[in-house]
Amino acid sequence: MRKYYSLEKVRSIRNEISKLGERKSNRLKVNLSKAGARYDKAKAEWSKGIAEWDVQLFTLLVQICPESHYRNWTGYLIIPKSKDEDWIVPVWTGNYFGVKHKAFSIWEIPKYSCNGSDAKEVKDA
Repeated sequence: MRKYYSLEKVRSIRNEISKLGERKSNRLKVNLSKAGARYDKAKAEWSKGIAEWDVQLFTLLVQICPESHYRNWTGYLIIPKSKDEDWIVPVWTGNYFGVKHKAFSIWEIPKYSCNGSDAKEVKDA
C-alpha cells in the first residue's frame, strides 16, 4: 500500500529539513578549489623535484656515459652492453611489469626489449 502525503505534512517535513541549513553547492566548490590548489601545488613541487633530479642525472650522463638513455616511463637507465644486450639500472625502487628491484641494482636485458621478464639481475660479487 502506497503512502500519500498532504501539503501540510510536506511543509512540516520541509521545515524540519530547513533547520539543517541551506545546502551550499558553491561552498563545496570553494573547498574543492582549495583542495585542488593544494594538490596542484604539491604536484608542482613533486614535478620540480623530479625535473631537478633529471637535470642532474643527464648532466652526469653526458660526462660519463653519453651512449645511455633513460626510459622515464619505466624508471630505467639503459646502458649498451653489447650488440645484443643492454644494461639496465633502475633509478628508483619498484615493481615494474612484475619485476621487483632495488634502486641502482644492475640488470641485463636483450637489446630493444621492453619485457621486464627478459631482464636478469646481476648479483654483486
